[in-house]
Amino acid sequence: MQPPFRDLAMAQGAAAVVLFLLVPAATLLGPGMHRTAGMLHGLAASLTVLVATYTWHAFYDYARGRGAGRSRLARRLGMTNGLTLLTLVTANWLYIGYQAPEGASEWFKLHLPAGHWVVMEYKEFVSLMTLPCGVAAQVILQRLGGGRSPSEGVRLVLGILLTMLWLCMLVGFAFGLILVKWKAV
Repeated sequence: MQPPFRDLAMAQGAAAVVLFLLVPAATLLGPGMHRTAGMLHGLAASLTVLVATYTWHAFYDYARGRGAGRSRLARRLGMTNGLTLLTLVTANWLYIGYQAPEGASEWFKLHLPAGHWVVMEYKEFVSLMTLPCGVAAQVILQRLGGGRSPSEGVRLVLGILLTMLWLCMLVGFAFGLILVKWKAV
């Protein structure tokens, strides 16, 4: 028998995901010459946050030693790494507009230098760490994570790498939202 409010909870969750993914579409209506790049980057970053969170659920099953946990974690980690790469590619495309003459970078350096140096430069380097952490976790999972019950050391290292991936991604996502709120590209 199904729980009585399961359908309502599923509908609310689906509506929240759709609305979360529609936030980058607002970039198309805003100012700026690089609206398409901004929308694609925002959509890729939003999808990456959702899939990486979903990957954490698979890691929990894997760390507990449940049967299909390894294959589920490998599949979701591959999707997370692919979306991270897509996010970084669209970020490089968007960075052209950010550094353009009279772009957002110039505005930040004139009006809010700390905003540029702390938020943008820090965000840029921290966000780049998501891909190496994800790829390292995937390689370790493929090489050492097999078998019926993986060793505690492998699970610990995977947990640390996934934590670093998620924290670096969250810093990049939050600081990116702050930058867009201050000045659109």
